[in-house]
Amino acid sequence: GFIVFFLIGIGLGGSLYSKDLIVSDIIDEDEVNTGIRRDASYFGIYIFILRLANVFVFLSIGLVFTNVGWTIFEPEAVTQEIVVGLRLLGFVFPAIALVVIILAMYKYPLDGKYLNEIREKLVVIHEEKKAKIEA
Repeated sequence: GFIVFFLIGIGLGGSLYSKDLIVSDIIDEDEVNTGIRRDASYFGIYIFILRLANVFVFLSIGLVFTNVGWTIFEPEAVTQEIVVGLRLLGFVFPAIALVVIILAMYKYPLDGKYLNEIREKLVVIHEEKKAKIEA
């Protein structure tokens, strides 16, 4: 059990760390393309999507518990349907979300050489902006 939770922790920790970095890379690319830094807009949308994900979590919990007949917490009255519902919530739904995320990250264009080009252009843009302010 400890090994499984250790591996889950590694994956969860990586996702918590990388989400902000991905949004920051997108903001950097947008600044290179438009010349305007729009951090608040991107992070506002990001937080909205996170809140929407929380809504889906609570909806799925409510739907599963309602459909398996678990309305009152009674450990003595646990049926096979309740166990299946809990397994759906604990594994199947997160696995589906993981597949969707992996597919989305596979299509993520900001990596390698292109990302380095964006970062180099961003340094030049920031130096130009700094020179204008100091002049």
